[in-house]
Amino acid sequence: MSKIYRVNPDTATTTEIPRVLCKNEDVELQQLLLNTHDLLPGDQINPESPRRWLLVNREMPVPSPSSGADTWSVDFLFGDQDATPTLVECKRYADTRSRREIVGQMLEYAANGHHYWNSTSLLKLAQEAQKKLNGTLSEALSRIAPQEFDTPATYFEEMERKLKSGEVRIVFFLDQSPMELRSIVEFLNRQTLHMEVLLVEVNNHVLDGTRIVSPRLFGYTEEARATKAIPQTTSDSLRRKWNEETFFEEVRRRLDQPSSDAIFDFYNHAKRLCFNAPWGTGSHNGSFNLKDSNTSSRSFLSIYSDGRIVFNAGYLDGEEKERNARDFLKTRLTDVGMAIDESKYPKVYPNWTKLDWPNKVQALKTLLDDFSTWSANYTSESPEHIQPPIPA
Repeated sequence: MSKIYRVNPDTATTTEIPRVLCKNEDVELQQLLLNTHDLLPGDQINPESPRRWLLVNREMPVPSPSSGADTWSVDFLFGDQDATPTLVECKRYADTRSRREIVGQMLEYAANGHHYWNSTSLLKLAQEAQKKLNGTLSEALSRIAPQEFDTPATYFEEMERKLKSGEVRIVFFLDQSPMELRSIVEFLNRQTLHMEVLLVEVNNHVLDGTRIVSPRLFGYTEEARATKAIPQTTSDSLRRKWNEETFFEEVRRRLDQPSSDAIFDFYNHAKRLCFNAPWGTGSHNGSFNLKDSNTSSRSFLSIYSDGRIVFNAGYLDGEEKERNARDFLKTRLTDVGMAIDESKYPKVYPNWTKLDWPNKVQALKTLLDDFSTWSANYTSESPEHIQPPIPA
């Protein structure tokens, strides 16, 4: 394991930040993950589409197949933006069960859970989990911005389908990982097409009383990624890869001609400004997602085939330039009459479901012009140095 150093600015010397092992699994692993879901490194799991997390339940009961009684429990059950069930088990390195035993334990959980976990019970558990986190399920679903789910019910129906078809993700969450567990995880992940088996090592360092944690993913070798990339041909798969032709065909089917023309005009304008516009994979709603490579690898706006437009504010929470871009866009959206709830910003995904596209498209095109200019001239020292005129 590589060491971490602090560089002393005055002398250019370094001070090693000592690594420590976990002593209290509940506080140092489980509570940590409960408070910060992103310690499951979604960007390492899928660099092209970083995973975002919805807590479904902590201490998720797992019934015994022989009795039906709740015999075991998995530390966490999460869902990602595609409703993929993600079972997470936390273990200290010093716990000898962090070797082979935990693997059989988790496979048993995954094998038995799908017999008893259904969409109705999962939805109720998620509602309770979000209430304990002082939020609501609707807000949490909005933060992870699922592209293909219109309601919480459809999200959990897809999660139930994936449980039954074995499309699950198993994650071992440890402060330090034994080599034998890494080897097992990498082997399983290479051999399984529909299931992901991963290991997240949360490195703990302490300096001057401050604890520093850094998650590191194991299990995804290039061979494993190639295996997962093989197209799945299950008849009940709900995913669909949209393109320009199918997206605008769906737009024309759903919307009137002026609105369809306005969205097409907006899309072409974004392409002329060299914004990336990858297509979504929703089962019912097509989408394209605008990205600005100069400020972020994440999309800042998503436009759907039903006419919705979503500002991915909650997603743009990474580096300083990403956050500055988010704030710039928030100001411009407000300026063109697309109000954003200040009390919940920035951990929200504001969306406008009945946008008057014919009358808004020119203002939105000007917004893209302003953002393109701002981005091209961005410097961290003066992120607000450009103040283009607000469209009338």
